[in-house]
Amino acid sequence: MDCQPNQPLILVVDDDRSMRSLLNLAMTEEGYGVVEAKDGEQCLSEYMHHQPDMVLLDAVMPGLDGFTCCQRLRSLPGGDRIPILMITVLDDQESVDRAFAVGATDYVTKPIYWAVLSQRVRRLLAAAQALTQAEQATQQLQRLQQWDALFAEILQRLGKSTPVLTLLDFTVAKLRVQLEVERVILYTLGDQSIVESVAPGYPSVLELSLADPGLEEDYKTVYQQGQIVAIEDIEQEHIEQTELSEEAIAQLTPLKTKAVLIVPLISHGQRLGELCVHQCITPRHWDQPTIERLTNLSNLLAIALFMNTNST
Repeated sequence: MDCQPNQPLILVVDDDRSMRSLLNLAMTEEGYGVVEAKDGEQCLSEYMHHQPDMVLLDAVMPGLDGFTCCQRLRSLPGGDRIPILMITVLDDQESVDRAFAVGATDYVTKPIYWAVLSQRVRRLLAAAQALTQAEQATQQLQRLQQWDALFAEILQRLGKSTPVLTLLDFTVAKLRVQLEVERVILYTLGDQSIVESVAPGYPSVLELSLADPGLEEDYKTVYQQGQIVAIEDIEQEHIEQTELSEEAIAQLTPLKTKAVLIVPLISHGQRLGELCVHQCITPRHWDQPTIERLTNLSNLLAIALFMNTNST
C-alpha cells in the first residue's frame, strides 16, 4: 500500500485474485490508495490496522462471507460511519435487502460497469466526508458553547462576590472536564496555595508535596513576560532536554504527566500565579484555540485574585 497524505484509502475485499487486481487498478487510476484483503477475516484485520475511508466488499466468499463481514465491520470502532459498497453477482431483491439489512451503504453487481462503480465510490466518499465535516462543526460549536457557559458562570460568580477560593475550586473542576485532562492546578504566589482538580486514580500535587509545582525555577522569567509554556510530550522532552530541566522533569514524573500547559495569571502588571493543565494518558498537541481560551480564562481569574489580594 502506498497512500499519500489526504488521499482516500479504499479497502478492496474479494476472494478472486483477478477481481482484486482489477478493482485495485480501477481505484488507483481514480487517485485512491488501496489495501487488499482476500477474505472476510483479513478484511476485519486490515480495517483495524489501516482504518480505510471506504470498503469495497465482495458478498460471496468462502468462510466469512461479505454479509457477515459487513455486519461485523459495523460493530468495530468507526465502522458505524464508513461507506461499505457491496459487490455481488446476486441481483435478486432478497440479496439486496440482506445487504442493506447488515449495514451496506450501497451495492453494485458483477459484471461491474466501471463507470458506475467510479461514480458510486466518488459519491459515497463525498457523502462520508460531508458527514464528518458536519459532525466536526457540531462538536466545535458545542465546545464553544461550553466555553461561553463557563465564562458566563465565572462572571456571574464574580458579580456576586463569590469567595475567591470557592470560585477557583469551581473553575479548576469545570476546566478539567472541559479540556478532558487528568489534572488542573491553580498555583498562587502570594500565599503559595494550590487549588487542584484531579481525575480518580491519578496522584495529587497536594499529596506529593512537590517543591515547585508551578515550575518556577525553569520559567519564572517567562511567566513574568506573560508568556505561556506548552510542552506536548514530556517523555520526548526528557530525552532531548531542549526546554525542561532535570529538576522540572523530576516534578512532573511522579504526577504521571505526559503533556503540560501553563498560563501565567497577571493583572495590573502583577503576576499572581499560574494555571497549570496536565494531560497524563498521552502526549497532547495544545492547539491555538485552546491556548487562547485558557488565556482569556486566566485573565478573569487573575482579576479575581487581584481584587481579593487588594481587599484584604
